[in-house]
Amino acid sequence: MKILVLSDSHSRMLDIDFNKYDYVFHCGDFGSSKSDLMRNNNTYYVCGNCDFGNNKEVFININNKNIFMTHGDLYHVKSHMNSLIYKAIELKSNICLFGHTHELTLFERDNILFINPGAYIDGYYAIIDDNKISFYRYNNLIKEYNYKW
Repeated sequence: MKILVLSDSHSRMLDIDFNKYDYVFHCGDFGSSKSDLMRNNNTYYVCGNCDFGNNKEVFININNKNIFMTHGDLYHVKSHMNSLIYKAIELKSNICLFGHTHELTLFERDNILFINPGAYIDGYYAIIDDNKISFYRYNNLIKEYNYKW
């Protein structure tokens, strides 16, 4: 399985071959790239603080993993992670995807993996596959972490 995680694309077009991925998650502030997201199956997105709409959170189970996605502004992630952590625990999440800070982030807390892919407007994104999580900037691998799906 291969999952693409994006956030904060704002005005940058999504120059992505969506067919290469089983799922695509966009953590908000999609701006003009929303139409690209809406045309693809197995694509999930939430509205960020710069988007219009009420779709602020997604909770989905994929292959027995509970994935919680939000932009992060509702949980004040620019100041602290506590509210986001508590919400992910409350939902019994295995993975929490978020954006808003524009900063690549990966940490684990209470057996929940928290991932912010960074801002796509600046070239950042993440790919989760069966054995690892990889972070990229403009198609250049930055960091890679072992992760068993």
